[in-house]
Amino acid sequence: MNKWSKLFAFAAIASSVLTGCSSNDEEIKIAPLPLIQASVELNNDWDHSVGNGSEGYFSKLMPAVAYGKVFASDRSGVVAAFDQNDGKELWKVSLAEDSGLFSSSQSAQLSGGIATGYDKIAIGAESGVLFILNQEDGSILWQKQIDGEILSKPLFAMNKVVVVMGNGKVMAFDLQTGEESWTYQQDVPALTLRGTSGIIENQGAAFFGLPSGKIAGVLVEDGRAIWEAIVTPAAGGNELTSIIDVDSTPIILGGTMYAVGYNGNLAAIEVRSGKVLWKRDYSAFKALAINGFNLFLTTEKGHVFAIDRRSGLEVWSQMGLENREVTAPAVIGEYVAVVDFEGYLHLLSQESGEFVGQKEIDDDGHIATPLSVDGRLYLQSKDGLLSALSIK
Repeated sequence: MNKWSKLFAFAAIASSVLTGCSSNDEEIKIAPLPLIQASVELNNDWDHSVGNGSEGYFSKLMPAVAYGKVFASDRSGVVAAFDQNDGKELWKVSLAEDSGLFSSSQSAQLSGGIATGYDKIAIGAESGVLFILNQEDGSILWQKQIDGEILSKPLFAMNKVVVVMGNGKVMAFDLQTGEESWTYQQDVPALTLRGTSGIIENQGAAFFGLPSGKIAGVLVEDGRAIWEAIVTPAAGGNELTSIIDVDSTPIILGGTMYAVGYNGNLAAIEVRSGKVLWKRDYSAFKALAINGFNLFLTTEKGHVFAIDRRSGLEVWSQMGLENREVTAPAVIGEYVAVVDFEGYLHLLSQESGEFVGQKEIDDDGHIATPLSVDGRLYLQSKDGLLSALSIK
């Protein structure tokens, strides 16, 4: 199965096994659309279509904002830039290959999202191609074929571009020449989620999740390992419970890193040493959000949680979106935003988790993580609709 719903269906099956359901045929109950008394209104500032979206495949494609532009792409190879203020299209290119005189172009299989830095943008593909483009006009500066799928957003750091691949490799390339700088090899279990962790940089080190339930850190300069920290230890049981990937990109605030694993834990880790400060029992594979003293996460069941980042204690939970395949959370103003499989954007109070706003964006639904920049949300639907919204 290669459809985007593969991962959610798999997660639902895993959940039913873990909770001891007597039959795999038991109906998965999807919460109805919450009926709310909205106290917050959302304004659609502008929207644009960007190609064909994820084309029905599971994907971590999401927009990026930098240089006064919003960059977005579809799976087939369309990459476009829009003015951040009014949404005017500034340029559009196609990275798809021409497969012949009388045939259509071959999909570039872009995945993982766009990274920005050094006046450039980077995006990888399931086919293993890494593209580096000029952010001004979208022209290709260089591209490189790598022996592994690139399923998450690359990282620009220290004049290098670093990618995490599905075969367990993390590779860095010289930003100017594209020559390989170093490779870090990680072991990949026999059964894992479809996807890889994103990668972040802090004080000259790159950090990323592993399918073995760990977080690893390496020096950006030469790839030397710094430390590994266990977020979720390996456990026995059936094959589904042995899947402990840390697919969510870790986040860092001050000297502390926060990471969450599937079938596992939410953990706070000391960046300098890799020491685990606390762990709590939460399972997620989507990105975390942070604001003030709270961490926000969504589970594979569609539950939304606020966790005190200092102690790991639960502040509130919102169960009203169960099995509605909600995206990762994003913080905008005093609210937390998630989008569901029917394309409804839900605003929750940061303080209580109560629903305070709701707006239908695109009935094709969303899977991309909402992006919050300068008081505006940028959303990308499964069919490629890029939307910019703000709170009235």
